[in-house]
Amino acid sequence: MHREIYAALIMAFLLPGLTQAGEGPLLTRSEAVGQLFRLNPPLQNPSVLERGRLRFALSRTYANLWARDKRYVVDGEIVDDQAHMAAGLGAGFQIGLGFSSRRFVQADTDQTAISFHDLFRMGQDGRLQTGKHHTRFVIPDYNLQYNRDNLDRTFSEQATVDLSYAILSRERHGWDLTATLLAAYEMASFSPYASGSVDRGLILGALYQGSMLTYFANIRQLFFDQSQEVRVGTRAENRGFAVGANYPLPDDQQLIFQFMNNQPVFRDLGQLSRNSYEWQLGYRYHWEAVTLELAVIENIFWLYNSPDWGFSLGLHAPVN
Repeated sequence: MHREIYAALIMAFLLPGLTQAGEGPLLTRSEAVGQLFRLNPPLQNPSVLERGRLRFALSRTYANLWARDKRYVVDGEIVDDQAHMAAGLGAGFQIGLGFSSRRFVQADTDQTAISFHDLFRMGQDGRLQTGKHHTRFVIPDYNLQYNRDNLDRTFSEQATVDLSYAILSRERHGWDLTATLLAAYEMASFSPYASGSVDRGLILGALYQGSMLTYFANIRQLFFDQSQEVRVGTRAENRGFAVGANYPLPDDQQLIFQFMNNQPVFRDLGQLSRNSYEWQLGYRYHWEAVTLELAVIENIFWLYNSPDWGFSLGLHAPVN
């Protein structure tokens, strides 16, 4: 039943659109368990701002995590906040500054996750036998444990800087192709990694505006700072890709479908050391110069290393 649902969603985006859509991916990023503690950028918009233009983006994502293996237990809810300011530099360049924070919360969305899975006849993966509204993240091998006492503690807080260059532009080629270099500085003292670690990455983003749909894709390569590791062992590198499409609706509205695949971050931790697969289904609405987004998140294939269910709210708007 899973595959029929996913196939139906994908086929819906192959139907003819009403107008052309010209925007890229949602503001959301991977909420897989292995991605929570290290540099984990959202999908790169494959277009850059013109010289002197500023744009601000803000998003908040709630994700319900339920995962278990012989090596770990994850049961709880997280909130992921992101803010980003981008400025066009001219000559195809854009610079950005960002801030992100991730922490456990008690949002009581367990029943929502169960009802969502029941609605689409998805398996519950043992969730019904564990009770509701727990908060625990336990990895005994690394003496790592979060619980209700840690609800107000931030386990990842990062300042980021990114520099993008437009390799191709739709004005001349019909494609947008952008390369982005980025770095993140970890500030959270409660992180499994010592405050002060610096992760780096490279993202290639592409967008093609067709007559019916707008297609986009990202490929990323991340490099993790291992000099500051103190609790949880991770790999030195992480690769991933994402593909998606925008489906236009009347009155400046869009539907957005995204699929993400990322390599594991943790070493030798059962399913946490497998690739994560997530899909996101979003709605975008333009209100004058402001753009509002709403997205639903769900895991696929390997169920014990990705968000069981989640949703995201986003806003982006020009500053000048």
